[in-house]
Amino acid sequence: MRFSTRTRYGLRFLLRLAFEQDGKLVQLGQVAKEENISPGYLEQIVRALKPLGILRAVRGSGGGYALAKLPADIIMEDVFLHLEGEIAPVHCLTVGKKCFNEQNCSSRMFWQELDNHMREFLRKKTLQDLKDQIPKEELICRNVA
Repeated sequence: MRFSTRTRYGLRFLLRLAFEQDGKLVQLGQVAKEENISPGYLEQIVRALKPLGILRAVRGSGGGYALAKLPADIIMEDVFLHLEGEIAPVHCLTVGKKCFNEQNCSSRMFWQELDNHMREFLRKKTLQDLKDQIPKEELICRNVA
């Protein structure tokens, strides 16, 4: 399974916000430049994440985006579902889909187990976990610390 560019960039965007001191607002243009992501694509990411309630937006001069929740309260499964739409490794495990060959499928148990492992991994990971894994040297290089 390969996750989309939107999810990869979305995680970078969220990490960028997570490193801001005291919820300081960050403008999309600034993030786009620092992360080498088009501003239009970042706007799509913001629209996808908005229903999750993890972003705070302020319009106007001096406006921008910040996290509306603590990084420890942002669960990766929720983020992936909002950015990807669906994360099942095979179509027949997609919510609301029914496989016509479910009873006779020799590989279904494997796919179900993979799906369960992946979802459990994402349920246990928070944005704080990702933030904690980034070496300090990387932050210094990016002027985000």
